[in-house]
Amino acid sequence: MEQEYPQQIQLTQEQYAALAKAYLNKVYTWLAGSMTVTAGVAIYAMGSDKTLTWAAGNSLWLLLGTLACLLIMIFFRRMLTAGALGVIFLSFSALWGLVLGPVLSLYTTQSLGVTFACTAGMFGAMALFGATTKRNLSGLGRTLLMLLFGLIIAGIVNVFVGSTTADYVISAIGVIVFALFTAYDTQRILAEGAWLTDAEARAKGAIDGAVELYLDFLNLFLYLLRFLGNRD
Repeated sequence: MEQEYPQQIQLTQEQYAALAKAYLNKVYTWLAGSMTVTAGVAIYAMGSDKTLTWAAGNSLWLLLGTLACLLIMIFFRRMLTAGALGVIFLSFSALWGLVLGPVLSLYTTQSLGVTFACTAGMFGAMALFGATTKRNLSGLGRTLLMLLFGLIIAGIVNVFVGSTTADYVISAIGVIVFALFTAYDTQRILAEGAWLTDAEARAKGAIDGAVELYLDFLNLFLYLLRFLGNRD
């Protein structure tokens, strides 16, 4: 998402580390909150036949709602306060909970737990790699975007083809792409933490970072579910 970068300032290593750590903590606070909202809404939907039926019947509108929230956060962020941006992000997370409810209800509780644990482990490992590696991952950005567009196109084509083999191949590539996105986004967010010094810009930037990591985790989970999920 587009950021407002202030003029470069001179920082000591200790100041950089403190700013980056505080910023990353804000990002993960928003990430944890958004994932809690999604999980809570999904669990509620799965436990209510009426809500589950409604969500399944309106899945397209719910997906369009998530897209609308995402586009508002991207294109209108300059006009929005950090508080308003946060409300839209949590609404986005709640809508995803309704979208996921009918999908997750198809799988056994055990396989969902295993998939979530594997996703959390892979996400955590790649985030740690991105935060600690000395290698500059910025060059990955364009390649990952190209792979992402390729995944989207391949997924749309396979909807009509219906190939199980292609579905597994697409899912495997998806796991790799979003694992790398996690490392890339984490490194970029850490670097950003030292550049954003204005309080409002840091508040908005933390939400932006949480949105990106949320999407990384969500897609990683959904692609892994193709391999680890057992139908109920």
